[in-house]
Amino acid sequence: MLLSTLFVVLLACVHVFANKITLLHTLSKSKWISLAGGISIAFVFVHILPEIHNMQITVKEKEEVSIFIERYLYIVALAGVMIFYGLERMMIHFRTNITSGKIKSVEDSIFWWHICIFATFNLLIGYYIHHEEKSEIGTLLTYIAIGFHFLINDYSLLQHHEKNYRQIGRWIMAGAVVAGWFLGILYTIPDITSYALFSFVAGAIVVNSFKEELPEDKENNFVWFLAGATVYTVLLLI
Repeated sequence: MLLSTLFVVLLACVHVFANKITLLHTLSKSKWISLAGGISIAFVFVHILPEIHNMQITVKEKEEVSIFIERYLYIVALAGVMIFYGLERMMIHFRTNITSGKIKSVEDSIFWWHICIFATFNLLIGYYIHHEEKSEIGTLLTYIAIGFHFLINDYSLLQHHEKNYRQIGRWIMAGAVVAGWFLGILYTIPDITSYALFSFVAGAIVVNSFKEELPEDKENNFVWFLAGATVYTVLLLI
């Protein structure tokens, strides 16, 4: 409980101090984005996907077998990918097609869509923090990966909605993590629902990782990306 409390506070602080991310941008954007990208991609492929596989086996053992049940959690993960990718495409579409007189109202609307969906993502992350059942070292590695993922999400939201995110968005994101953690203390979701929500989060992490954390050609630093992925993978295996 003490460990999870500490890291929930630290993860919330990532959002609270999101306004300092511009300093990271100034210092060396290519390196820290590449490092975060490597860590997050390793987290997805070495930790999250095997977890979904194990959960899917459990679901097949508990539920009547059908084509849908055999692929249930993978379908939910795909839904997470589609929703978060669709949100990004919607934002790009509106930004490139709206008239100048409607920019402010449309940007505000997109901002609240972004915040609602990402806050839901954070709420689920907070819930699973309380229910993490690994060793202390394994839990620490999970928190490190999530922290880097939060950092990149903050950077993305600041790029799209800088003023709104500085004023209110970062506080909502931080509060959602803490609220999810309290929800985990007070209530335990049935396994079948919990697995589905975990898979949805996994899908969101996958699309966010490839969308934001894999650097663009002009900004990438492959050495830092490779170092982040390699070191984090080795630590997970150990």
